[in-house]
Amino acid sequence: MKKLFVMAVIAMVFTSSVKGQERVGTFSLIPKIGVSIANVSGDKVVVDDVKVLSMEGKYNARFIGGVEAEYQMLPTTSVSLGVAYVQQGCRFPDLVTGDPNDISEGLSKMRDKLDYIQCPLTVNQYVAEGLALKAGVQLGFLVKSNFSCNVTPITHHPDGAKEYGKTEKIEMDQKSVRRSMDISIPIGLSYEYLNVVLDARYHFGLARLYKDDSWPTEKNKFFTFTVGYKFNL
Repeated sequence: MKKLFVMAVIAMVFTSSVKGQERVGTFSLIPKIGVSIANVSGDKVVVDDVKVLSMEGKYNARFIGGVEAEYQMLPTTSVSLGVAYVQQGCRFPDLVTGDPNDISEGLSKMRDKLDYIQCPLTVNQYVAEGLALKAGVQLGFLVKSNFSCNVTPITHHPDGAKEYGKTEKIEMDQKSVRRSMDISIPIGLSYEYLNVVLDARYHFGLARLYKDDSWPTEKNKFFTFTVGYKFNL
């Protein structure tokens, strides 16, 4: 009898630990903040009026902040609609252009910066208490786009010595040549504990970023890692 009582208690504890999420038909708000680890595929850098270099972009850490509204459709399934300001883009390795025997330029701290208002719609499937798998679709609306770098003139002397000139920072606004809307597929997971929500997603970019189809066929690709707090309404 004692063993049956202990087994019943264990069963009750286990059942309560894997109970459903919020009640069906309820809403929640989740303000969140975090980091975007972003890159751009298929990007190129124009180093003069003629020469175009294909360069592999590097992931760059930037900012994300926003809020999501979640609706509990079924005991273990919910849908979320969000809005977030997400800084994206990429960085490039340093580069030296020009004549190595005469005058060249050193390009450093090259950044392709793309800032969006992102609106994700996701379906959330809870597979354990607090743990959800996510997938959906996301529309992005371009807010800012610019390319920046530091340019340093380099004079090469016959004896092999190099003379470095004054470094100048250059910024170019590229919003006029970029598409105003982006679309991506977010997939990821989240974990909730005591109303604190940790969320990790990868976003597959589907749309080309330049208006002119003859330009580089670049697309966004980025991770987001956020922490939020869930307010049940």
